[in-house]
Amino acid sequence: MAKYNNSPIIESICEFRFTEDTNWDITVPGLIFEDVKTEYPHKEQRTTQEISISPLTAESNKMKSQIKKSDIAVFYKEDKRSLIQIGPRILSTSRLKPYNTWASFKSQIAYAFEKLSGRVEPKGCQRIGLRYINRINIPMEQNKVILENYFEFRPYCGPKLPQSHGDFIVGCIFPYYDGRDLCKVELRDAAPENKDSLSFLLSIDYFLAKPRSIPIDKSVEWVENAHTEIETLFEGCILPPLREIFEEAKE
Repeated sequence: MAKYNNSPIIESICEFRFTEDTNWDITVPGLIFEDVKTEYPHKEQRTTQEISISPLTAESNKMKSQIKKSDIAVFYKEDKRSLIQIGPRILSTSRLKPYNTWASFKSQIAYAFEKLSGRVEPKGCQRIGLRYINRINIPMEQNKVILENYFEFRPYCGPKLPQSHGDFIVGCIFPYYDGRDLCKVELRDAAPENKDSLSFLLSIDYFLAKPRSIPIDKSVEWVENAHTEIETLFEGCILPPLREIFEEAKE
């Protein structure tokens, strides 16, 4: 796949959510920190909120929402750009800009997964996700950017609609392997970084949609395949002028 000297990646995230039969207690984050603190010496705690909505049923015509709070332990490397996050039956690794290489990020994922597996015996994966967020800055010409010159994946306005528009968001979910995996691709406008360009966020989120559909010992292998599919989708979303902006590396 193409390599870029001016990569648009601002964040990469890999998350494992383990099944409810995985034994877990409040001591797990502390135990894992002891194992990783040489590589990840800084730590902090965050509180996250998840909102779950119960669908309508025959017995009730009202939807019910529930807010669930969780404490998340966050471990940082010295540069504070590589992170491991541990929550209740959740392991997440991420890398902030500058993104190095896939080999480097995959090594970070495998390291975190190995350390967690040394303290906990995961019974299965409820969900695995690999997500890349790209910030794309395009110089304006005559105070505008013509999206079809840069993106294959973009909003489309038919001939009976206005051809200029303001803020937008467009997304699509693509199925893989008979629906075992899904990938959500989303493009939206973003606040520009300077007055001479417009900015866009292209997010590609590939995830395991069917719980327990892969063996736990194949989890990191699944992530490798997910990355291959993400690379293919990314290249399918962009056109040659963007590759020039990203400074495609020549072999």
